[in-house]
Amino acid sequence: MIGRTLSHYRIVEKLGEGGMGEVYLAEDTKLDRKVALKVLSPELAESAERRARFEREAKAIAALNHPNIVHVYSVEEEAGVSFLTMELVRGKTLAELLPAGGFPMSRFFEIAIPLSDAVASAHARGITHRDLKPENVMESDEGRVKVLDFGLAKMKPGFGFSGSGSPSELPTGTEEGRIVGTVAYMSPEQAEGKSVDARSDIFSLGILLYEMATGVRPFQGESATAVLSAIIRDTPVSVTELRPSIPRDLAKIVRRCLAKEPVRRFQSAIDLRNELEECQSEVDSGEAVQPAVTVSPKASRRWWLAAAGVLAAAVGVTSMFLREDTLRPTVPRLVNPVQLTFALGVEDFPTWSPDGRTLSYTATAIEHLTQNRGDIWLTQTGQSQPVNRTADHPGGDCCPSWSPDGSEIAFWSAREGSGYFVMSALGGPARKVLDVEGDPFSAPQWSLSGEELAAIVVDSEGRFVEIVNVRTRESRRLALPGRHYDRLDLAWSRDGRFFAYGDGNLFSSVTRLWVLRVSDGQAIPVTDGLTKVVSPSWSSDGRHLYFVSNRGGSMDLWSQEIAMDGAPISQPQPVTVGIGMRHATFSPDGAKLAYSRGRPVANVFRVPILEERVAIWDDAEQLTFEQAFVEFFDLSPDGERIALSSDRSGNPDLWILTIANGEMVQLTSESTPDEHPMWSPDGRELLFYSNRSGREVWVLPLGGGPARQLTEGKTASAESWFASWSPSGREIAFSRSSGVISDIYVMPSEGGASRLVAKSFSDGGNWHPIWSPDEESLVFYADGFLWRVPAQGGEPERLSQGPGDYPRWSRDGRYIFFTGIRERAGNLWALSYEDGTERPLTDLRGRPGRRGFQGLTTDGRYVYFRWEEDTGDLWVMDVVTEEKK
Repeated sequence: MIGRTLSHYRIVEKLGEGGMGEVYLAEDTKLDRKVALKVLSPELAESAERRARFEREAKAIAALNHPNIVHVYSVEEEAGVSFLTMELVRGKTLAELLPAGGFPMSRFFEIAIPLSDAVASAHARGITHRDLKPENVMESDEGRVKVLDFGLAKMKPGFGFSGSGSPSELPTGTEEGRIVGTVAYMSPEQAEGKSVDARSDIFSLGILLYEMATGVRPFQGESATAVLSAIIRDTPVSVTELRPSIPRDLAKIVRRCLAKEPVRRFQSAIDLRNELEECQSEVDSGEAVQPAVTVSPKASRRWWLAAAGVLAAAVGVTSMFLREDTLRPTVPRLVNPVQLTFALGVEDFPTWSPDGRTLSYTATAIEHLTQNRGDIWLTQTGQSQPVNRTADHPGGDCCPSWSPDGSEIAFWSAREGSGYFVMSALGGPARKVLDVEGDPFSAPQWSLSGEELAAIVVDSEGRFVEIVNVRTRESRRLALPGRHYDRLDLAWSRDGRFFAYGDGNLFSSVTRLWVLRVSDGQAIPVTDGLTKVVSPSWSSDGRHLYFVSNRGGSMDLWSQEIAMDGAPISQPQPVTVGIGMRHATFSPDGAKLAYSRGRPVANVFRVPILEERVAIWDDAEQLTFEQAFVEFFDLSPDGERIALSSDRSGNPDLWILTIANGEMVQLTSESTPDEHPMWSPDGRELLFYSNRSGREVWVLPLGGGPARQLTEGKTASAESWFASWSPSGREIAFSRSSGVISDIYVMPSEGGASRLVAKSFSDGGNWHPIWSPDEESLVFYADGFLWRVPAQGGEPERLSQGPGDYPRWSRDGRYIFFTGIRERAGNLWALSYEDGTERPLTDLRGRPGRRGFQGLTTDGRYVYFRWEEDTGDLWVMDVVTEEKK
């Protein structure tokens, strides 16, 4: 093959070979770059199954976008030769790097953490590698760990998509009874030919970690059969027996990976990655616990003498602390995570029964996510079969809350015009206790006596907590101050003195936690309003407020000490790291924590604009493969790059995606969200809005230099966002809001005074302004439809006949593309600017998930949109209380 040219790839030298074929260094003569070519062996190419496996490898890796996974550029065929073109990685495999006695701890973590992170990324895309071994892990010359060879990958049904966007017809795995993989690194279920899932890779990672730590394999034998028998039956000696200096916590991690039963291993590679990171932190800080070491009698006597001195000093120090603070606050430590629910869809809003044995929660099946049609379910923590308590109602039921005596469950329901209902915990009919229009903002909250129920109410009069007597339906209201339209996630302290709640929008990336004193109606801010905060809950004594926030990156549990007057004391402390929670709640006795783990994920797709028919999933092409939420994006003027806002690094930041090769470059890394990027007409700058100084519009030069703020609200509650450039680049239009009321303004792009163009004429406000190509008018969303107003101001004119949002002009000015809402939800539409006719562009049925109403751009040939998927499962952890250091 050396010297031969396949397509536009000239083969230079051979790099290696594997079971599927040979790998070569080649020159891409079109793009003038070096690539790796994996060529399917001729004898294997004759087998349809082998060709399918070869193509499956390409599809598997192409679905991944991770710095520690080798990147596939294409799968091609030339003159009967099938081959993959891949990122060229020069370096050494783990098999070549591994020293005889294992890696030093610092080196061990340098490889183990990115390796487990890469596997976690594959699992998140529904891909099980099934052949993790030292030869398939490489460290590049630049020090980057790379996972290779997905030739045996198993793709979860529904996750594999072809380049056209249609579900892959390739087989998703190997039939049960057939053994695939490398013998020494198989899991027990692989060795027995059973069906495998991602937990099989966890076992293989455990073998790799064992070997990296000690230099030897945990399972050995004189033949392949003997090795398989050892994997199935034998328990390897602890890594600390082979290398006593290894920390105990690392030994526990490896031992858990190598559990014979999949249910006893780490249930995800991200959990393994997080445990390794924590262990590395303890090793680096010197806090890691070392194994016990046998000492001689003389050494033992010296140890006891020293210990006696230390003990005496410790008694004195303890006495001093007890004198200074006999009520020293405690910090909970969480251990033994156990997954309770496994259904496709979202399980969320857990609530404990008073005896701490049963959880009630909201479960929304995957096919009902777009319709918010959840049900109230019950499950016991002993892995019992879950029971649906609201199967009688075909509409949405959500957000349960258990009465203090355990006899009843309160919840929100769409039945009878929507509101809050109470039903027996044993099942049966529900009775309405409070009318509330629209979707729920939180679970209802019981008073300690069980006589009253509190819920958030947002109406034309304001934003309140309404407290209703569940028997007489008599009620009273307390105002909930804040700057946003919504109030979220109400939590009533057990003594009845405080309400905690979130101030923000239902889909906002920034919310603020407040405490309301019931005695005088005074509201006290608890968090700074720069990050997302949800799911507050009180400790039994009311001295601590727990909440879920991304202030540390991922959504995790935090603890905030609260003074007797409701004010926060010092800074909040993290309770968990790297979990990815949705909502969390402690059991009444504080011994367990229940939480929903999962998150919405959104990626960018495009479909061609077709005149003769609507585009379907077979026409679609996926452009991003994030396990993150891409909310807003815009296409560059040259059509080659996409600017997007993604929370892949924690808070939403700005990124640029190069469409041709899938490369992502991060532009911002502020602690507060940066969102809604819009390219300048010359492609040199990006408009966006940020919460760096309150929600305001900023501009970022792409050639270097800091971002500068353009807008500045005249009142503390004013916010400016959703900005767009005029075609000349001289002005910008944006929405300025105070609560839900939003007006359209225009200002010079270099800064200066703004002018009002379209004042809000409905309760929903005016949003998402976009300039016409001739710069004469602005199109925007209001009251469920698209409207047009002269750029200099004037009377708005309704454009769309049916409901729509988020308008975007075609580049020739003939059409306005927009996202359908209400009965049109889920599809893209086109409005002819010449005759006002409207037609659908897409029919996006048949795929789990939903099309978000925001996020749309076009280059004239394609429309680009985002597709959302959502996950959430219930987990429980045990609580160990330790004194705060």
